Amino acid sequence: MKLGDTDQIYRNRKSHQGVSLVIVLIFLAILSGLAITAIQSSTYSSRIAGNESDRTLAFQAAEAALRDAEYDINNVIADGTTPCSTATPVCRADPIYRGNGFDTTCPLGRCIPNSLSPVWEISSNWDASSTKSVSYGTYTGATALPVVSRQPRYMLEYFSINGYAVYRVTAVGFGANDTTRAYLQTSVKAKPV
Repeated sequence: MKLGDTDQIYRNRKSHQGVSLVIVLIFLAILSGLAITAIQSSTYSSRIAGNESDRTLAFQAAEAALRDAEYDINNVIADGTTPCSTATPVCRADPIYRGNGFDTTCPLGRCIPNSLSPVWEISSNWDASSTKSVSYGTYTGATALPVVSRQPRYMLEYFSINGYAVYRVTAVGFGANDTTRAYLQTSVKAKPV
């Protein structure tokens, strides 16, 4: 090795100093980007799971209101078998029977259907202060549902079809968040008119 060769090696080494630092910084930036993307994805997935859980809670509350309405129509308390008596404070003073007490003003959740403007489509009819819908357990004594932001509500619409009393039941359930709502409808066929 000649004396001039060592100078050349020293100059090459000096020109390469700091290259590894640049490479490490590039890798660090890439890894940081991947970590931020993973955190954002995890947060987004967590939000989706929370919303789905709240929607399921609202759906179950609406189902409970449908069952409560069926008990109300059949004039039984929340156990589904014990007949209501007018002496029981939670039972209707005027039990539902073949359309009695139903009209267009929907007193106590008893409605005559309006094909031009269905009552269940009007959001103010689902407010806690509305007399056009009934809160869960009002006429059956059912225990209030836990966790929900407010108790589910239902309304009944009376139809007479081929000699049968048919009640369309519309229910709304609320999730833990008041803006999460689930609407369900079913029909209950009663005894022949």
